[in-house]
Amino acid sequence: MSNRPDHRRQRLAKMKAIALGCLLLSIVLLVAAHLNARAGIWAWVGAFAEAATIGALADWFAVVALFRHPLGLPIPHTAIIPRKKARLADALGDFLLNNFLSREQLLARLDAWNPALQLGRFMDTPERIEALAQQMQTWLAEALQALDLAAFEQELSRLLQQQLRRWDTPKSAARLVRILSEGGHHQRVLNAALREVSAWLDKPAVRAFISEKLVEMARREYPKLIRLADAFNYTEELGVKLAEKLAVALMDEMQTVLSNPEHPLRQHYAEQTAQLLQRLEDDEDFRARVDNWKNEWLQSPELGDYSQQLWQRLRQWLHQDLARQDSRSMQYLRQQAARLGARLRQDALWQETVNAQIRIAAEHLAEQIREIAPAYIRQTINAWDSEKMSREIELSVGRDLQYIRLSGTLIGGLAGLTLHGLLRLL
Repeated sequence: MSNRPDHRRQRLAKMKAIALGCLLLSIVLLVAAHLNARAGIWAWVGAFAEAATIGALADWFAVVALFRHPLGLPIPHTAIIPRKKARLADALGDFLLNNFLSREQLLARLDAWNPALQLGRFMDTPERIEALAQQMQTWLAEALQALDLAAFEQELSRLLQQQLRRWDTPKSAARLVRILSEGGHHQRVLNAALREVSAWLDKPAVRAFISEKLVEMARREYPKLIRLADAFNYTEELGVKLAEKLAVALMDEMQTVLSNPEHPLRQHYAEQTAQLLQRLEDDEDFRARVDNWKNEWLQSPELGDYSQQLWQRLRQWLHQDLARQDSRSMQYLRQQAARLGARLRQDALWQETVNAQIRIAAEHLAEQIREIAPAYIRQTINAWDSEKMSREIELSVGRDLQYIRLSGTLIGGLAGLTLHGLLRLL
């Protein structure tokens, strides 16, 4: 059924006309009974009409007094809703706070609902995942259009730099070094680095590069010896052999370090790590230097140019990708959504973990809403125009109130008949 104001106004006017018609009918019957001297059946009609008229007038007065002064007269305790707007705002705010925003009720309903399982069930079919992906693709494409504004990019860059300047780099670096060193992870990082360097040295292209640099250095430092080698066409071969010897020696040494937990290089590395941690935590001068390095890096034009070019390339790729029907990013989203949905439906541990995180967020959100919502309701209602508010409430519930007028007319008339009958018996 339509809730348009015009439609509600028409329905309310119709019910008011019916209630008024019943009142007028009661008055007509009352006049007719008096004209017939209340003789015979007219006594009963008069008793009914008199009580019905009184009931209709009383209920009319009560209904009208809720929204305005009856007949425009400033009768005390009328126009209740406009006059009591502030009290109504407080009552609605308290009602919402106590009955809908109770922390215990919200969390109990959240626990019973099992939101993780419900989310998993929602992503149970390819059709829903496809609809979600299409909505996300449309939303991301529209949001990306807003990011094309130069002013937005400048503001985003300013906010990012502002946050990075506030970032306590030494503290974060110290926390990272401590985590790595306490679990022995720093040695694993060293192992990974040694393996990568060893694999890098084993590449022919790298050895050719080392050979080239060795020959260049030799020509610069030992020109006579190299001229002699050139005379015998031995220079290039010498560079290749030296590069191979150097690479093999370095690779052997790295293998020795990898296989020996007590190697001096490891011990020196551990000492340097501990020293770095101590300086990051306790040496104010060193901490200031690290922070200055960060600020210099942030202010470097090279970083600004690189970040701008990176953002432009990323934005261009996103524009092109989101415009395609077979968007790669959306394909990835579909795959991950399907995996997440299956996990949430089948894995109790995942359900428990996700529900715990949602519950934590709900606890914080509930407290914030409890602080904000009642005051917002009070401010909003107090800002309303009193007459407009009364009209809106009357449009919403006024039709039901007209039924009260009709009931008052009928019940009043029946009460009049009953009293008249009792008096006749007595």
